[in-house]
Amino acid sequence: MTEMLDNRVRTVLRAHQDGDAISALYETGEISAATFPALDARINEVEDRGDHEDARDLTAVLTYAVEVGERPAVPNWVNRTDV
Repeated sequence: MTEMLDNRVRTVLRAHQDGDAISALYETGEISAATFPALDARINEVEDRGDHEDARDLTAVLTYAVEVGERPAVPNWVNRTDV
């Protein structure tokens, strides 16, 4: 299992909200089939602009999402800190 915690997912995604699948994960913890390609595309964009540290963090979020799998919104998502 990934070392990524829910609160770290939100921290990483704060600057990458897209009004769609990435925002849903950031705001509610929802992971849908659209989350994976959206994160992959964002990683590529970030890599292309040379921000390798941010790309690494986004890759960790993608790994987290793949390991967790698709899920509906998570109750109390914004207050989760140790999961």
